[in-house]
Amino acid sequence: MDNFVVSARKYRPLGFDEVVGQEHITTTLKNAIDNNKLAQALLFCGPRGVGKTTCARIVARLINGFEEKAEVNSLNIFELDAASNNSVEDIRNLIDQVRYPPQFGKFKVYIIDEVHM
Repeated sequence: MDNFVVSARKYRPLGFDEVVGQEHITTTLKNAIDNNKLAQALLFCGPRGVGKTTCARIVARLINGFEEKAEVNSLNIFELDAASNNSVEDIRNLIDQVRYPPQFGKFKVYIIDEVHM
C-alpha cells in the first residue's frame, strides 16, 4: 500500500485523444493551440467528471512546450482549490506570484478549481 494512488489520478487522461466524450472541446482547443489563437483566459464549466480540470492540465502542458502525454510537474503550472484558498491572504499571495515571469516555457498557467465556491 506504499504506492497508493487515487484512481482519478491514476487513470486521468494525459492527452486530448484520451479524453472521452468531449471531442468538440478537445478539437477546438487543439486547433486554438496549433494556430496560436488561444485566449488569455479559459473558463471550463459543466457537471463534475466531464474533464474540465483534465483539459486545463493538458492545455497547460501543451502551451509550455511539453509533450502531450508527458507527466509534468512544472513550476509554471499552478493548481489551486478555490474552495479552500479563498481568504484575502491567499489572493494576495496569488497576485504576488503572477508578477514573476515563467521559469521554463513561455507561460505561467493558473488552474483555479472549484471557483464557484
